[in-house]
Amino acid sequence: MDAKKYATLASVVDETLAGRTGDARRLLSELVKTLDATGTDDLQYYIFASALSKRLESDQAAEINLYLRQFERTQISLFNLLAQHLPTVQMAGPMANEVLAGYIGGHDEVTLLDVGIGSGRQEVGLLYLLATQRRLPRKLNVIAIEPDAGSLLEAGESLAEAAQTLGVELEFHAVHKVVEELDETDWRLFGSFGAPLVVLGAFAVHHVRSTGGTSARDTLFRRLRALQPDAVVLCEPSSNHDSPSLRERFEASWHHFGLTFRIIDGLQIGGGEKSAMKMFFAREIEDILANAEESRCERHEPVDAWVRRLREAGFTPCTDFGMVAGPTAGPVRVAVCDGYLGLDYGDETLVAIVCATSGVPARAGRISPLLLEQVA
Repeated sequence: MDAKKYATLASVVDETLAGRTGDARRLLSELVKTLDATGTDDLQYYIFASALSKRLESDQAAEINLYLRQFERTQISLFNLLAQHLPTVQMAGPMANEVLAGYIGGHDEVTLLDVGIGSGRQEVGLLYLLATQRRLPRKLNVIAIEPDAGSLLEAGESLAEAAQTLGVELEFHAVHKVVEELDETDWRLFGSFGAPLVVLGAFAVHHVRSTGGTSARDTLFRRLRALQPDAVVLCEPSSNHDSPSLRERFEASWHHFGLTFRIIDGLQIGGGEKSAMKMFFAREIEDILANAEESRCERHEPVDAWVRRLREAGFTPCTDFGMVAGPTAGPVRVAVCDGYLGLDYGDETLVAIVCATSGVPARAGRISPLLLEQVA
């Protein structure tokens, strides 16, 4: 890290908070002049400068965007790069599925309440994992909460195809809402299933926003606890991007994404692909730093906060993940912690698979040898 460039970015934040937007724009302009527009070494500075320029509605945004445009690809192609090469993305879904399989596998009928199902890619993977373990349920009820109608439709179709292929009876209930819009009718539906219930929230619960001084996340977990699920499994980045303080969010996001970029820099892939992968996170960084408080979506929290929220809602964090030592994928290792599996770089968890139960914690699904081979 270039200490002088970072200090200038931090000063832009401080001047913005002090209401001296003219000085903030001037500092930003001076910083951009020092950045290397011919290479990629300063890409992280450009990405953060771009986010701040949009917050400031600065004329500098056009110049920065001209530089960043060379790395543009579709968001889905960027995600596919991450899923193929970045260990924290590559490992999270399969490991969460291994944990989920420990609670879903072996039942005659089971219900999966999915908070933010997206396109259903992970859930399809879960079905095929259970098939390889020969522990597929006869019937799977899926309650799919998802605000994007297209993704919800795709998830239903993908799961139906997989279930038909594998011989599983599937009952798919689409709930086209954000979590904050769930009403009593929805919760009565969720509680109407007599089968064992498991809850999944994969990179979705950090989007839940609180309003009116109440914690929507705590309310969500209390409502889930009332359903008495066998387990709740979350996949979440671990960083403090929920803070109302712009300065704190800037420092936390610089640190968190900086570590992620360092992992990307060490991958055995081409420079163009590395830059493209970093650009995937540009939208998240822009949301964290540029958007107004009431409209921000990327509200990540440290993993300890998620474990605390679940415990305070009446859940019991899982303490036995059935593994003595976790696998590694390049510089990323799996750390077995109280309530979660951490995908760690150095001594810091970047992404966590959190697991809690409604009672005395059962042993979670053992991480399979096949997964260890895939991520090694």
